Amino acid sequence: MLKGILKFLFDSRFYIALYISVVSHITLIIYSFNHSDSPYQKTFCGPPWIYEQEEEKELSFQMSFGNSMSETGNSDSSGEPGEGEEGEDGDGNGFSKGKYKGSQWEELVKDLEGTSSLRKQFKNDYDQINENSGVADSYIKRNRDYEDIIVKDVLPTVKGIRDPFRVDIETAEDNLFVHKERNRIIEEFRKGEESSPPITMRVSKEGEAEPKSPLSMSKEDRTRYLDKTLKQKKEKQLDEFISRYMGYDPDKGDLSQFVRDLYYENLQRLAYPFSGDPSYFAIDYFQENLNKEDFLRQMMAALSQNLGTSTGTEILFTIENIYEIQGRALEQYFQAKEYLKLATPEQKQTLRYETLRRVETKYKKLLQDKKLFTNKDVEEAYSKKRIDILETMISKTPKGYRLKDGYFEKGRVLWESGVLRKDSKLQTEAIKTWNRIPGLPSNGDFLNEKAYENIELLLRDLGNVTDAERISAHTKDQIEYILRTRLGESMMKKKEREDKLLWPKSKKPVEPNQN
Repeated sequence: MLKGILKFLFDSRFYIALYISVVSHITLIIYSFNHSDSPYQKTFCGPPWIYEQEEEKELSFQMSFGNSMSETGNSDSSGEPGEGEEGEDGDGNGFSKGKYKGSQWEELVKDLEGTSSLRKQFKNDYDQINENSGVADSYIKRNRDYEDIIVKDVLPTVKGIRDPFRVDIETAEDNLFVHKERNRIIEEFRKGEESSPPITMRVSKEGEAEPKSPLSMSKEDRTRYLDKTLKQKKEKQLDEFISRYMGYDPDKGDLSQFVRDLYYENLQRLAYPFSGDPSYFAIDYFQENLNKEDFLRQMMAALSQNLGTSTGTEILFTIENIYEIQGRALEQYFQAKEYLKLATPEQKQTLRYETLRRVETKYKKLLQDKKLFTNKDVEEAYSKKRIDILETMISKTPKGYRLKDGYFEKGRVLWESGVLRKDSKLQTEAIKTWNRIPGLPSNGDFLNEKAYENIELLLRDLGNVTDAERISAHTKDQIEYILRTRLGESMMKKKEREDKLLWPKSKKPVEPNQN
């Protein structure tokens, strides 16, 4: 019997050694992957549309350890507080902060520790409320993510503002990975427990990616979907949208318009002034910019795969709009710096002033490095970037899709920059840009058609003058007014929808000076 076993083992020695070798190598690979210090290593944990390539199609073999992970790299939680609800942050117990010491996440962990008891240390008062502001009490008293305003990135465009836009596209997937890793660490800290990201292995096959089917979804169906999800946290809305819809054909069907609707109707929100104290508006402006980072990172990665499609064109319009709003957010930043200097001891003990103080400190060095010292510096840097984005769209949009809007928006950026800088050459360039619109193909919507026709009529009455120096100050003011009010009707509809679905009016009057 023993001899038989020994003979069997001797005869099978090659297969046994091979089995042990394979198991050992797999174990070593998995162990090394989990303990890598590099945040830039390639991982495949997002929706398949991000990673599809023409040269190959990918199969993802995934083994998860610990908690189940969501698209953002965070543990799924059915009890996640929605917008308007106040979630409780963990105190970091069970979170191994030592492993991040000396890494790029060390400052993040310090910020997490510093904000874990923020609401206990500072007052969340409501004072100097304007009772005639017309702003609903449900908006005034809504939950504001003070901790995230400090810990996350309300100014995500600053770091690469001096880079050409093509560099942003080239680094988009790496930036998205770092973004997701940061969110995972934040989630771990606040839950007070460690969770491991899913281990993924990439298996490639030769051949082309499978063709995608076009999305068929009417405007009414899209509106119902967006109304239903409006109250969800913006990150959750975006993750759900990406997982459900971004796998459809980016050139055919309704996906491109759905991307536009998602951003402008749900993810881009209005901020309302309701107090004589400007810190409230600054906080709300940063609150509405808070999730611009999530959209920017995820959609930039989508753009890197969909450039040259109609969906890619819509993404470019949304990204250009983010840069415009980020420029305004920096105006709020500089204003906050000034009134923080004048804050009273009582104001310094409030949650909003302490949040603004930490935000000001957080971005001080980065803004110095980027040579953004004044609103003038911001306007010049951001208008240059916006024109770069629009020129990318103009050169890449397929079959002239929304090309007229691209030229109109480029002309608008040039004109508004000329007004702020008192530079008639920029305004002349804007007029020449608008004059190209009649000869462009009519493919897709022309959302700025009415504003363009009004400007065209003014210039025609002057004999189609192209030199801005020959245009009177009155006519320039009229053009500026058209540009400033072009979104008036859509903004009113947007306000009415948000008031109805997000901020219903309370029967009780606003009561100032209450927590």
